[in-house]
Formats: sequence, structure tokens, C-alpha cells
Amino acid sequence: MRAAAAGREVPHPPGGRSRRLLAAARQRYAEDRLADAVSAGTRQVLVFGTALDTFIAHNPYRDVRVIRVTEREGGIVRRSGDSAPGDPAAARQIAEFVRFAPGFEPGDPVFAIRLDDPYRRDSGHAAADTDPGSGPACPETTATVLRLLAGCPGGAEIVLEVPRAGVTGVARAVRDTGWVVQEDLSADTLASRYLEVSAGQDYSVEPRIVRARVAH
Repeated sequence: MRAAAAGREVPHPPGGRSRRLLAAARQRYAEDRLADAVSAGTRQVLVFGTALDTFIAHNPYRDVRVIRVTEREGGIVRRSGDSAPGDPAAARQIAEFVRFAPGFEPGDPVFAIRLDDPYRRDSGHAAADTDPGSGPACPETTATVLRLLAGCPGGAEIVLEVPRAGVTGVARAVRDTGWVVQEDLSADTLASRYLEVSAGQDYSVEPRIVRARVAH
């Protein structure tokens, strides 16, 4: 109250429209990094979840394969007896994944995108941090995706959305599965890059964006 009386604007969390704009900014960032990867020679894109629907429908790269992964990620590749929790996926686990993703070639470089925070879908509000099985917010399913791609011999790059509740677990998964972070952007940074940011807007509760590459 004293801050308001003194004329200083109290930061407030983004409303529904701002959240939608931030989601669009995250997708724009992913598409920009994909354009960089295509320029460098990558010819397949692996999209986890329901993000980039418009892009997939109007893929501007005629020679780039876009493979949508619609199965529940946590059940695609299970750890085998010969792999530790932090190890990349084994060849047979990758072969199992290929059955779920027709057209995917693990021997070719891949650019992966994992966006679309299910916490904000429909309601625009965050669900409980303890939701055990839903998408990008769950470090366990993110770790599964990272293990899978780290085991692909062709190499991989990924852009993934990391909600605040999953930051620590995702950072551990990135480190343990052999990835190197190229960029780690807060929502504030993303908003200043792509949006006209309103004064007094508090983006601290919004997801981060991480771009990483397999270190081999």
C-alpha cells in the first residue's frame, strides 16, 4: 500500500492475453532457432506435445521432415537393465522409439521442440506442482526425452519450455544426460525480445526457455 501511495507501480503477474503472447513468443523463438538449424543442414524436426500446430500445417521447408510425437513421452523409452538413470538411451531403446515416430532417423541430426505448458491450457492458471505426468513441467518426462535424443548417433539440439516448478529437475537432467546449454532465457528476457513489454509486469512465474545441444 505504501508503494502505491508513493506512486511506484506494484509488479503484477501477466493476465490471460499476456500469457498467450508469451506462448507465441516461445514458439517464435523455437522457430527462429529451427531456421538456424536448417541453415546449418538439419533436415528433421521432432515436435513433442501440441505446440507449433500452425507451423506443422504450413511447414515452409520442403526438404525438412516434421515428426509429431503424440504418444505419452514418459512411456516411450523405458530404462533398460544396462543403463543408469543419467545415461543416454541404448540402441534398442531408440529403435523402440522409432516405432512411435514413423519417419524419424536417429542417424541424422535432429532439432527437437518441446513446448506447450499444460498447466496453462484452457484455464490460464497453473496447476499443482505435484502433477506427476503432464508434459514439460514434469522433470521425469523431460529427462526421458533428453536421454532418448542424447543416445541418437546423429546428434541433437532441443528447445524446451521449463516451468518454474521444473527448473531444478530439468537442469539436473540436462547435465546428467550429456547436453550443453546454449541459451537459458527467462520470460522477462523473452518478452523484451519479442513483445512490447508493459511497465510493472511481473513475468517471474512464467516458464523459461532452454536451448541445448548434445555434447558429442
